[in-house]
Amino acid sequence: MRLVHTLWARLLNCWSHRPTIDYALAALTTLALASWQRHHILTQHSQDQRMNIYATVASVAAIVGGFGTAAISQYATSSGRRMAFLRELYGHHLRRNWVGLLTSMLTVSGGCLGVMLIDTKSTLGWPGWVVEGLITLGFYRSFRLVWLFRLLIDVSDHDAGNSGRGQTVDVLEIRRD
Repeated sequence: MRLVHTLWARLLNCWSHRPTIDYALAALTTLALASWQRHHILTQHSQDQRMNIYATVASVAAIVGGFGTAAISQYATSSGRRMAFLRELYGHHLRRNWVGLLTSMLTVSGGCLGVMLIDTKSTLGWPGWVVEGLITLGFYRSFRLVWLFRLLIDVSDHDAGNSGRGQTVDVLEIRRD
């Protein structure tokens, strides 16, 4: 069991320090799906449905990228002993994660909007694979965003004196002025 824990910790450490791994994972996943399915996920959709899918994926990626800016704000405004320690030891890695997250979400949004502009026929060829790769990249980057939020919330909670993970904060009095 300890070996599994050690391997998991090493894997997480490698993943957290190298945001570009998400691009490789997205490419490998898209290639695996291509060899398994033999067609991209948009093959059976009409052009109108594809336009809705592009717009939805672009919007969701933009919203998720916006959540990344909220994490950056939390990081920038938080103070405390553990946050200072986190900044000192891992600030470079956190910045690379956030820049990578924001860049990739812009890529997903821009890529989907770009494919939307060139999708003028009833069938979609290679751009369908581009969209499938972009969706997969957005999927993997969403996990990174959740990891970043958890990390910052845990550190902020501990600095604020709420060191118990999973504990809720009781509201004792609500005043309405």
